[in-house]
Amino acid sequence: MAAVVVAAAWKWTSDRKERSIQLPFLLPLGFFFGWTMVAAFAAGDNPVNRHTLGKFYLLLLLILVPLVVRGAGRTLWIYRAALSVAAVAALWGLLQYMADPGRDLMHRITGFQSTWMNYAGQLMLVLVVLAAYALLCQSHKRWWALPLGLLISAALILSYTRNAWLGAAVGIGVVILLGRHLRLIAGMIALLALLYVVAPQSIQHRLRSGLNPEDPNTANRFEVWQTSLRLIRAHPWVGVGPESVWEEALHYRGTRQYPDWLYQHMLNNFLQIAAERGLPGLLLWLWFMGRLAWDALRVYRQSGSQSQRESDSTKEALISSTAALGAWVALMAAGMFEYNFGSSVVMILFLFIVGAPYAFLDEKTAA
Repeated sequence: MAAVVVAAAWKWTSDRKERSIQLPFLLPLGFFFGWTMVAAFAAGDNPVNRHTLGKFYLLLLLILVPLVVRGAGRTLWIYRAALSVAAVAALWGLLQYMADPGRDLMHRITGFQSTWMNYAGQLMLVLVVLAAYALLCQSHKRWWALPLGLLISAALILSYTRNAWLGAAVGIGVVILLGRHLRLIAGMIALLALLYVVAPQSIQHRLRSGLNPEDPNTANRFEVWQTSLRLIRAHPWVGVGPESVWEEALHYRGTRQYPDWLYQHMLNNFLQIAAERGLPGLLLWLWFMGRLAWDALRVYRQSGSQSQRESDSTKEALISSTAALGAWVALMAAGMFEYNFGSSVVMILFLFIVGAPYAFLDEKTAA
């Protein structure tokens, strides 16, 4: 079904006389989908189950988002709605923390989500969107951006989720660079240093532990990565299938020190996808993800000149493309230490952010 929808969308968008929205990502997405089916059949997985196809149903949001946000002010209106929901989620997370400040790493705040990884991943992306909106929107009614940013940042910090900390920092850094607010980089670095100094000891220890390979919560990550490399070497072409990584990884682990559930995924987007679909599948995924970033960069360059920023639509294109590039870098950076491509709730928000610029991608720019 997903292949039929993609094929129909490709034909629909290729009719240049009637439609102007361009979706160049459909080609790499189609190849990535096809190779996933090959890997699933080769591994003996059921290729039509909801887990294998679920991510592709989500990825079809990239086709719908440009249609939804097409129109003056729609993208910014949805941004404001998402930021309002994020404020409530962040506040609820802080209330959870205050109700039980003695939480350990297995019982972190989750907001309205089922896991802290989903919660932190969403807060990470929302912070990037907020940075793009606050820095590039020309409206004078932006006083709320600073307190909202502090609220969301506090919830993110208290989630104790290091990969999301990293993703938010580099994503916001990219937004600042693209917005040409270079002086803010020094201020951002100074702010992060100040936050570290005034942070509770538990936060400081959590950050330092990521640099200590002997720390238990860092050592187990190295074990999972080494396990995934052994699995990939044994199955380099089609992997072990999207549904079999957990079971197969247990045969390649280097120690019995850790519980079986630790190997449910490979704690890294690149290693997980290579384990599921083989190295060709990883290359196709990189092509698809690279296409999303390249198209967002095209829209950014298209709307980036000072003379073009005078129109409201161009300002909106500039904000959406900057947010998309920042969110893309954030997801990829955080994905070095977590399989966030496998989180549906994180991907829904991510796909909206990176899909919005396609509403502004004209035919000439997409060529």
